[in-house]
Amino acid sequence: MTSERRLWLVRHGETEGQSSIRYHGANDVPLSEVGRAQIRALLPLLRGVHFAQVVHSPLVRAAESASILVAALTQQGFGVTNGQVRNDARLREVSFGACEGMTREEIDVAFPAFWADHEAGNVDAFPGGEPRAEFAARIAAAVTELAAQPWQGDALLVAHRGTVRHAIVTLLADPDPPRAAYAVGLASVSVLRETVAGWQLDLLGMTGG
Repeated sequence: MTSERRLWLVRHGETEGQSSIRYHGANDVPLSEVGRAQIRALLPLLRGVHFAQVVHSPLVRAAESASILVAALTQQGFGVTNGQVRNDARLREVSFGACEGMTREEIDVAFPAFWADHEAGNVDAFPGGEPRAEFAARIAAAVTELAAQPWQGDALLVAHRGTVRHAIVTLLADPDPPRAAYAVGLASVSVLRETVAGWQLDLLGMTGG
């Protein structure tokens, strides 16, 4: 294994469904114009990087975010070194089940007992949603497979808040991080670097602008 590899992790921008305040997981909501601008604002942070490959969630908000970045970087003479851009269904956000599209306040009204347990950290899934353990396992499988591939230099992963968090947890081999650990905002970039001692976190949740 080389010690010169980096994995860049980008969370998509704001969506027409208000990702900043609503629980959109399995919902396939598109980027808003604000979200597109937020993603373009990340370009100065990525300028000069030639990506060996780009992998993204198939949900449109992540796929479009990846497309914006790849197109702009390619126009600037950077982009993807060997043209490998693909989606991986395992990188989808967790499903929030019956709470998809709701705000915290709306969930509290519709499912008060669940929300109280959620706030206390005592639930494994949203009503009708995907269990956290299953979600974590599929993200870990996708990221472990990506890290095992023989790419050199830099790779880009574009996905969702939960996906990015669990990707970081997986590669740092952090089995029980605090609930708020590795939180990333909309349209942010984080960077993991591979060293002889394993993967290290170089950057967490930086936004553009």
